[in-house]
Amino acid sequence: MRTLLGNVLERTSEEMERTLVAVLDEFEQQLFRHAEQARSNSVQVRWLEAQRLVKRTRPDLVPRFLVALEAELACIRDTPGSRTSTGGFRLSHTELALVENLDLDEATVMTEIAGRTEVRNSLPLYLLGQRFGVLAGRPAFDAENLPVGPQALCRMLRQASDCLQLQTEHRLLMFRIFDRHLVPLYGPYVEAVNSMLSRNGVLPNLHYVPVRARPTGQGAALPRSARGDDGRPARRGNESADAGGAAGNDGGSPRQAGGGGDAPAGAEAAGAAARAAIGAANALRDAANDAFQQMRHLLAGRRQLLGKLGGGGARPDPGNSVTVSTAEVQYVLGNLQHSLKPTVMANGKPVARTVNHLKQDLLAQLRTALPGDKAPALAEEDGDAIDLVGMLFDHIMKDVRPSSPASSLLAKLQVPLLRVALQDKAFFTRPQHPARQMLNAIAETGAYWLGEDDADQQLVGKMNAVVDRTVRDFDGDLSLFSNLLEDLSSHLQTISRKAEVAEKRHVEAARGKEKLALARDRASEVVEGMLGRQELPRFTHTLLSQAWTDVMALTALRQGEDSAAWAHQLAVAERLIQVAQSPPGITLTTEQAQALRQEVLASLSQVGYHEEEAAAIAQRLVEPQTLADDDSAASRTEMTLRMKSRARLGEEMEPGQRAKIPLSTEEQARLEQIKHLPFGTWFEFTLNQQGDKVRRRLSWFSTVTGHMLFVNHRGQKVGEYTLESLARLMAQNQAKLVEEEKGTMIDRAWSTVMNALRTFAGQSPAGNPQ
Repeated sequence: MRTLLGNVLERTSEEMERTLVAVLDEFEQQLFRHAEQARSNSVQVRWLEAQRLVKRTRPDLVPRFLVALEAELACIRDTPGSRTSTGGFRLSHTELALVENLDLDEATVMTEIAGRTEVRNSLPLYLLGQRFGVLAGRPAFDAENLPVGPQALCRMLRQASDCLQLQTEHRLLMFRIFDRHLVPLYGPYVEAVNSMLSRNGVLPNLHYVPVRARPTGQGAALPRSARGDDGRPARRGNESADAGGAAGNDGGSPRQAGGGGDAPAGAEAAGAAARAAIGAANALRDAANDAFQQMRHLLAGRRQLLGKLGGGGARPDPGNSVTVSTAEVQYVLGNLQHSLKPTVMANGKPVARTVNHLKQDLLAQLRTALPGDKAPALAEEDGDAIDLVGMLFDHIMKDVRPSSPASSLLAKLQVPLLRVALQDKAFFTRPQHPARQMLNAIAETGAYWLGEDDADQQLVGKMNAVVDRTVRDFDGDLSLFSNLLEDLSSHLQTISRKAEVAEKRHVEAARGKEKLALARDRASEVVEGMLGRQELPRFTHTLLSQAWTDVMALTALRQGEDSAAWAHQLAVAERLIQVAQSPPGITLTTEQAQALRQEVLASLSQVGYHEEEAAAIAQRLVEPQTLADDDSAASRTEMTLRMKSRARLGEEMEPGQRAKIPLSTEEQARLEQIKHLPFGTWFEFTLNQQGDKVRRRLSWFSTVTGHMLFVNHRGQKVGEYTLESLARLMAQNQAKLVEEEKGTMIDRAWSTVMNALRTFAGQSPAGNPQ
């Protein structure tokens, strides 16, 4: 047994080590992506801090997990105690939050992961439990107590992950990534362990044969396919009446198969294993239905209050109506799904279709199929589900511009998501529901990425393709949402990386401009110090204070003030001053004049002067007396004016160009607040008097020059402000910091809806479970 358990440990360790390394790699990438997409500085700092912790502590995770795995296998003969649940948690209705799913604790998430994996691998887990029972000399292990079962692996990961020192939201993200990696791995892994144990003589002839329950009444109670020609239950070839659910075909005893020695015991074991495998999924489904019934109760309270106030909400007269079934509603919605347009006409203008419009169209279609003047009536549960979805969409649309592409996309999704809500009530309670995640992806991307007039047309096309395929292909299969969401997420990750690259380029350009401005200020200071009160010709003074200042600034920017090139350019400037101040008759030698002329020509060419213009300037600077006639004086005046009108190097970033306007006390406080903000902070700007708003990300600012750089979600530069101008906008409430937003857009919208319903029912609007 020790050797076999060692083989199991070795195989499991190899598989889980590769899996955990892949999980941690993806986890770090997801943490960075969340930080990049954070809409407030505090959220971004939190995600980056989590990434730093993971980088520092990840080497401890795999060893801790493997130690826990070895301990599980070493204790298989011990009576299972608190290990029978994932982290000591058992799902119960009283512990499931109504709609505040962000409060779901780790144990609930891990139970869901384990339950889903057990359902997908129930038969291999059952066979593995039989074989582990033989190894331990005990009755067969169920999936809950199996040392290498999904629940045990989840429990080990949860305990081992304590070394990462992460907050709950970050741990939950890692667990969901683990879920994605575990699903494709676990089935082949269990099959491999079963094969290895079988080859080594542990129940080598163990097979699963489903046992049909014997009827207690007449044979007619069975399906015809399960009865023989004489009406009695049919028998399979060599199968005896005493065969168990797990038996060999070479005479293996029932005891070897892990049964109790008779057929009823084997059948009962098989049934118990199957029920245990789907127990977690059933519990989640039952909890979702219970939560939905509580929502219906709140909705009834709202309807009753509106009825008293004369606000409508009355049900159709039962005597003159026919209640239609959910199947009929689904059929009609399936037809409407392919025919409805995303807009309707209201007061002669096209407006986005709402769920209320859709409900009217649904009832109109149902009426055409009823005889006489009977009116169709929805079943109360179906009507409540439609009303809840309608309230959710109404709140989401408040964050979307009516004329934006996102408005049309959300309108197209109304029918498919109504069908999902009627089919699966977990849509209202489970944040990981694929349709709910799909809705959130479309809503958030539409509101933030497509909320501007210059929306990315490639992204618009991708989102239209995803939504159109949903409308075209959805017919009850929820896996379609998962596949489309994966496709859309991959595209969003690509454009997020492009946005990151574009933003970095803008930041580098802004920093380069700042360095240039600082270099130009330093060059101006040095040149002005050289000129002092010296009497120089106007032409020479203009050249040194402008063109040569640019030369000095470029030299400082490229090579620094301590370089030989900086000292050389200073020496050239001093030489030009000496030439300009030389008395008549004293001139440079031909070689000296030629060398100085070349120095000036090369330097001016570097700061944007054309060769002919630079040569003319150099000639007049080096030999001012030989060209001192009337025509040349006019030419010098013209050249001086041209130099003054030229665009200066770094001129647009010069901080001294703008007149300083004193700030008020409130504006000064805002200015100090801005100076302490980290890069990546999101702001919301009011665009016009109609109240249209747009979000922009603070990518960079300089406390020296006062300049700020803002980009949109695509990394494109959308605005340049100064620290003072932004402080004034904040003081006027025209710009504000985006506060930390917990959860997704759909979670926040749903929380608001439920709080409103609780208020109608006279309950506290807090997000605690009701």
